[in-house]
Amino acid sequence: MVATAFVMAAAASAGSLDNGGGQSGKSLGLKSYVQDTLLQAIQQNPKQTFDVILQGNPKEKTRGFLNKILGDKSGSTDEQMSAASVRQQFNSIDGLEANLSGKVILHLAKTGVASSIVPNESAAGSAVKLPVYSTQLWPWAVGAPVDWTNGSPKAPTIAIVDSGIDPAHTADFGNRVLGQVQLGSLKPDSPGDGYGHGTFVAGIAAGAAPGYAGAAPKANLLSVDVMNDEGETTVGDLIHAADWILANKSTYNIQVANFSLHAVSRASVLFDPLDAAVEKLWLNGVVVVAASGNYATDAANTPSGVSYAPGNDPFVITVGAADIGTTIGGGDDAVAPWSAWGYTPDGFMKPDIGAPGRYMVGPVTQGGGLALERPDHVIAPGYMQLSGTSFAAPVVAAAAAMIRAKNPNYTPDQVKGILMATATPQIHVKPGALGVGDVNIAKARVYSKSSNIPNPNAGLDQYLATATDGSRVFDAAAWQSAALSNAAWNSAAWSSAAWSDAAWSSAAWSSAAWSDAAWASAAWGSAAWSDAAWSDAAWSDAAWSDGAGTETDGPTPVADGTAVDTTEADLGIVDPNCDPTISICSTVDSVVGTTTDLTGTLLP
Repeated sequence: MVATAFVMAAAASAGSLDNGGGQSGKSLGLKSYVQDTLLQAIQQNPKQTFDVILQGNPKEKTRGFLNKILGDKSGSTDEQMSAASVRQQFNSIDGLEANLSGKVILHLAKTGVASSIVPNESAAGSAVKLPVYSTQLWPWAVGAPVDWTNGSPKAPTIAIVDSGIDPAHTADFGNRVLGQVQLGSLKPDSPGDGYGHGTFVAGIAAGAAPGYAGAAPKANLLSVDVMNDEGETTVGDLIHAADWILANKSTYNIQVANFSLHAVSRASVLFDPLDAAVEKLWLNGVVVVAASGNYATDAANTPSGVSYAPGNDPFVITVGAADIGTTIGGGDDAVAPWSAWGYTPDGFMKPDIGAPGRYMVGPVTQGGGLALERPDHVIAPGYMQLSGTSFAAPVVAAAAAMIRAKNPNYTPDQVKGILMATATPQIHVKPGALGVGDVNIAKARVYSKSSNIPNPNAGLDQYLATATDGSRVFDAAAWQSAALSNAAWNSAAWSSAAWSDAAWSSAAWSSAAWSDAAWASAAWGSAAWSDAAWSDAAWSDAAWSDGAGTETDGPTPVADGTAVDTTEADLGIVDPNCDPTISICSTVDSVVGTTTDLTGTLLP
């Protein structure tokens, strides 16, 4: 991890100026050699600062080389090198070390005043020691480390509606578990977490153990235990949990509720009681995040549909699972083969967004149900490797909590809009398989258009009504009537200019987010909904924890040192006490006594 600007692995062949991804040095008109990895980084963000070594003509002295550079006043002001940027001059070579922006480097290379410009790779020995860290790749891929600094705000409480949270994992959660509420009716249900699923979910969202940091390790947690020791619960217990959160959200500052589970009966927002319960939370200010499910059989090619509550609900944030492979770079993820996606029975496209969810390592109850079921996945006492949309959902729940930490007055609709607007498109998956793309916590944290936040639920909000108690409720019958008569009822959600800056196309998502064809084939109208459909054989009160139970173990993507260094620089992390999403962070250069501001590629 670097305290200067950027660190790259030793590079490519000495004569090549082609970086393999962007333009080559030749096409850019460069007269100096620029190492291709450096050139690629500059093309990503020319304003970023780099620690580099410049070499001049070997027949000239260093002082003459420096004077020649400083005397060059061609180009714009921000393309000119200043004396203050020089870290040291060399005698053994006609060269010097300097901290230069990408724009300055490109300008110098175009003038040909330097024979070569290469990164000073020895900077890797200087590290930013963050309060928490993870050896896994997934937090770095979603920009989570911006929330690992001492300067980042303390997130509000995330309610984990699951199997509980194991109190023995003090290294992961410290004193941040504000309460353990046991609401499950099925037995056996051990105190704490007899199964382990809830502990894993909580660890991904907010764990802080060395090497296992979650997405928001300063967030408070509230354990709402609805599952027994075998991962089973009932819809009634889940509705009870929603009731409890609604009644106690102010007491515990619960602003996000994570449901990494689903019912087992096909559901419609017209009738399903669990959908109605999570909508009640949403409309009362609680951001609800739900897993899409793990019942796809060929997600890369074929949609499975998202048929079960609460992930089928159009209001909530439904999350699919990405396979991030072995690289941090955006745009190259795949959808996990079992991650459910497609239309709900009511014609809505789900999930809304994706997040890493394959081969993740997190805390579980030692000797709990999960560890006993899958001993081959235990990688250390109290830690397992698991896969599932269950574990993608808490990444997004943590992102939602961090948005609320900075902007507590944002509505759930606004939080959902920010997360979707800042998502990283995944061009190698079928449209919709990971929603609009993977969550990008760093970009979501710096989204600044508070007066023009896009609302993905704009089409639904027009069908809200006032209940007898004064609260808002979704009038599903009014929505159904409108949807049957006008296929364009949802156009308001995606026609807004507020979506214009999203990296994905709102026009393309608009055509997928609501499908009149899907609605017609679903035929959920009252005439088509026969009494037989609600028979005991067709509808069950059962619900299950959501995990890819058939997934064989695989290699957990690990964040190597170079990837971590690069990502920290991209995120602008140069000081463990400074949150780069709140203020401009600086590192003091001890050699020349100057201060360098860093702006990373993930922080526009």
